[in-house]
Amino acid sequence: MLTTYTIEGFENIQYQGFQALSQIEHNLTKLYTGYGYHQVAIPTFETYDSFIKNDAISANELFKFISRKGRVLALKPDATLSVARMAAINHHDPNEIIKLFYQTNIYRNFSGPGDVRKEITQMGVEFFGDNSPECDGEIIALAIQSLKANGVSDVQIDLGHVGFINYLLDELTISKADRAKLFELIENKNIGDIQEFLSSRHYDPKISDIILELPMLYGEPTDVFARMTKLCINQKMQDVVKNLSALFEHLRSVGLDQYVTFDLGFTSSMNYYTDLIFKVYAGNWGAPIIDGGRYNKLSQQFGIDRPACGFAVNLLSLMDYLEEHDLIHTQSPAHIVLLYRESEKQRVFELAGRLREQGIMTEVFVINSLPTAMIERLQVQRLYQDADYYVFEKDGALKWEGSALSPVTEIASVPLTSESE
Repeated sequence: MLTTYTIEGFENIQYQGFQALSQIEHNLTKLYTGYGYHQVAIPTFETYDSFIKNDAISANELFKFISRKGRVLALKPDATLSVARMAAINHHDPNEIIKLFYQTNIYRNFSGPGDVRKEITQMGVEFFGDNSPECDGEIIALAIQSLKANGVSDVQIDLGHVGFINYLLDELTISKADRAKLFELIENKNIGDIQEFLSSRHYDPKISDIILELPMLYGEPTDVFARMTKLCINQKMQDVVKNLSALFEHLRSVGLDQYVTFDLGFTSSMNYYTDLIFKVYAGNWGAPIIDGGRYNKLSQQFGIDRPACGFAVNLLSLMDYLEEHDLIHTQSPAHIVLLYRESEKQRVFELAGRLREQGIMTEVFVINSLPTAMIERLQVQRLYQDADYYVFEKDGALKWEGSALSPVTEIASVPLTSESE
């Protein structure tokens, strides 16, 4: 059966979907270049150690390979690390402003039943060299516009901050494993499990009480900031509230505050984020279409101390949303099919060349049966249903009008004879 040739977690994109995907990519490219971002390409493989040594992603999620020289490689599970490496190699001044965007595939060896796609098509932006609220604001604005530029009007962005939780946990003597477990429990917002975990560890009761408040730190921004302020027990936590407040004031000043809610009770599976994190949703779509945040320490791995912020758009999830909500409005290109008798070959091939110069998709077929039978056979196929058909006989050119052939003197404003004739 044909199903034996499919690979679980990987999918083909047929020509109809590819047309929609190309339109999305075109819209995003226009958006990002308009903001001053420059497109780059990154490799399919990365070194295995790049992701493992800083716990950027679980080793179980990597597709691993051994090169002919014995080096352990991985299909890249994330694009940000690759772009950060590129920026470090090509731009040595840590104060340099670098704005890049990319389109690529990443690969995650998910094992959970809900994680179907293991090959994820992304477009993303990375802004290096700026640690200001205005930089974060530009990234958030671009994330919102990435959906709006493709016709999505119902956009919601949840903002969080991994630093706020980490700065609290820094007050504890806590293992790396316990820190990761607490992040997971806070993400799930299961207060009972958090209570059980904390009671088994005998942490400072004051800090344990604050941890129990974290999953509930979401909602209207000014209310969240007020509650966060009451929970601060060190200067770094206070600085987080100050920075998030400055970011929100920036978003309000540029008219984007209506899209934003704050949720300090979610985290990210990518462990390189240091500060702001966010997820962008379209309507009632269950999963975020865009993920991003600030990663100020990642570039240090490549010898450059450089702040950075960015995000990635899951293109196939966006395409699925647009299709389900009838928001994809691509136009089929003009498609012309020329059928000819052998005696008309030179004439037809010259005409086909002129039509292609006009940007018109043009195909030619020699007539080996009745012209009407050939047209009807082609029209059964999806690829040829919207084509215009022309037949070239010794007596002249004819156009298929749905049920009969009628004489014509030009095709798509191109005369049937060249100037030299």
